[in-house]
Amino acid sequence: MRSAITATLEEQVRRPIEDPVEMNFHSRLAVKRIARIKGYREHFKNAFGDEKITEENITKAIATFERTLVSPQSRFDKFISGKKDALSDSEINGLHLFRTKANCINCHNSPYFSDQKFHNLGLTYFGREYEDLGLYNISKKPEDVGKFKTPTLREVSQTAPYMHNGLFPHIRGVINMYNAGMPNEKRDRDNPLAPTKSAMLEKLDLSESELTDLENFLKTLHSYQYKMRPPKPVQ
Repeated sequence: MRSAITATLEEQVRRPIEDPVEMNFHSRLAVKRIARIKGYREHFKNAFGDEKITEENITKAIATFERTLVSPQSRFDKFISGKKDALSDSEINGLHLFRTKANCINCHNSPYFSDQKFHNLGLTYFGREYEDLGLYNISKKPEDVGKFKTPTLREVSQTAPYMHNGLFPHIRGVINMYNAGMPNEKRDRDNPLAPTKSAMLEKLDLSESELTDLENFLKTLHSYQYKMRPPKPVQ
């Protein structure tokens, strides 16, 4: 279920509710549970003109709220806006490496820090336990085996564990693997679905100090933390 691609934010809202590794619930039961909370009726009437609580209106409400969520400026944003002292020398060098020797910008570009494309990083586990064929599960095209969408790097220091399978608990582990060029999948090469790692991935030969600078730069993409407190409707 996690591999499913949704066309709209409203579709995506439904996924976590029924996903067995997330809320593992059913949307119809969620509607009944929410409908029992009297305090929500006024909110639904104000938003939709009717007190009736439906799955459609619940997903509309959540999706509409999610569209208001915009990350505040990170230290990186302040730096490129002209605040020269927003980054340390180590972080500035990390930015330089990100754009050059480390090749990160090839995929993690645009203000979103993602090219919005799919790539094979050699982490398919093809023919082994934990195999995940990625985009192929949706497209059924052999060339898509092992491809996963480039994630944004904004807030990356707060989004562990990393990669599609949560293989890496720390950013440094991800950077080390990229520095090594990522693994070459050698099993079952005669299989027509045998995955091919992206040609963009190659050994980087970054030094320990360069790895540290790169990691420090990635941490500048984090904006300040805040806790959004939900309203407490009358039960």
